[in-house]
Amino acid sequence: MTEQERIREHRKLTAALRKEVLKKYNYACAFCGTKNEDVPLELAHVIPLHRGGESSEENLISLCPNCHRAMDMQPREIEFVNFLSDLLKRHPNFKDVAQEEMLGRAARFRADILTRRNIGNRQETLVIECKTPKVLFWARINDVIAQLDNYRKLCGDCKMVLAVPGTLRPREITALENQSVELWDLDYLAKTFSAQIKDAPISYYKAVFLTRLGRIVTTTREQTLINSLKACRPGKQDWYVYQSLIGDILECLFTPPLSKPIPELSDKAQANRRDYILPNYAEKGFGAFMRDKYGADYIVVDAKNYSRKIKKTEVLQLANYLKDHGAGLFGMIVCRHGGDSSGCEHTIREQWMVHRKLIIVLDDEDIENMLLAKSDGNPPEDVVSRKIEQFRLSM
Repeated sequence: MTEQERIREHRKLTAALRKEVLKKYNYACAFCGTKNEDVPLELAHVIPLHRGGESSEENLISLCPNCHRAMDMQPREIEFVNFLSDLLKRHPNFKDVAQEEMLGRAARFRADILTRRNIGNRQETLVIECKTPKVLFWARINDVIAQLDNYRKLCGDCKMVLAVPGTLRPREITALENQSVELWDLDYLAKTFSAQIKDAPISYYKAVFLTRLGRIVTTTREQTLINSLKACRPGKQDWYVYQSLIGDILECLFTPPLSKPIPELSDKAQANRRDYILPNYAEKGFGAFMRDKYGADYIVVDAKNYSRKIKKTEVLQLANYLKDHGAGLFGMIVCRHGGDSSGCEHTIREQWMVHRKLIIVLDDEDIENMLLAKSDGNPPEDVVSRKIEQFRLSM
């Protein structure tokens, strides 16, 4: 088949697919009901292509331009609260579902969801706190536990529940178990409410959970990389294993929308060699924002398999490669234990204030969070965004 024939076949497939999706939604916007005859409708991917979505009838909906723009924005936490409330109301084991209930008198708190659950011949009251993965990046798990403990003091004999459409790390799960907090994570919610999810109206969260239910493999690529990272020993012996592994992780996390990592590039003078460079040609989203605001035409990455924290020297090595008319002004150091609080942090601040070079440090915990987010269908770049915001707000 020639290239022109492939193009014609693709256009034919796209036209046929568009016709099927429009027919499925009665030639109207799936959200607001605007008819195609009034406003030309657009096809939207429920799970974006760069997060593993497909151009299939199951992953496409018809939207008017306004609703399409709204859907492209990250959903708010209240949308998850509404979605979970709807599932609870339609599940036979739950009753008396109430949102944003006020607790206490002297000190008042507002719980996301209150409901009663049938367990055999008895009922128990559940106080459910909903958090999205992005919020959990900011709020440490101990802060969430403290919040639920305040609810417990006001409600007495109630079961505390943390609901999150994502995956927590083992140590966070253990912390919740130690405080008798029940965790409803992505897998639990998908399995417990599978029938209700399938019957729920189309939405961002319905797509997330349907994707989880439809997975066949038991171990994702992201989990395999997490396991490999944990098996890689810090130190000189495994430095090449670590460097190669970081290349695989960068590709898994960021391509697309970024281009595939280019390994071991040097500048013209051969004086500065970097482990990886990710070309940033993204036209929208986080990549475009980083290029416009921080000069990240390319993202320069150094991988350090040190058993210690990185210091001033490693920051300066990366900074020497960052040039306004070269690779750009943004770089990341990926290491095992982060940077020290004196030389590393001071030098990063100095490079930003004096030369406008932005350098962030990602440790094992950050990398694991990013891989878990990617596995759950959430944007892994939120971890990078959080790092930048914390740095800027600390200045």
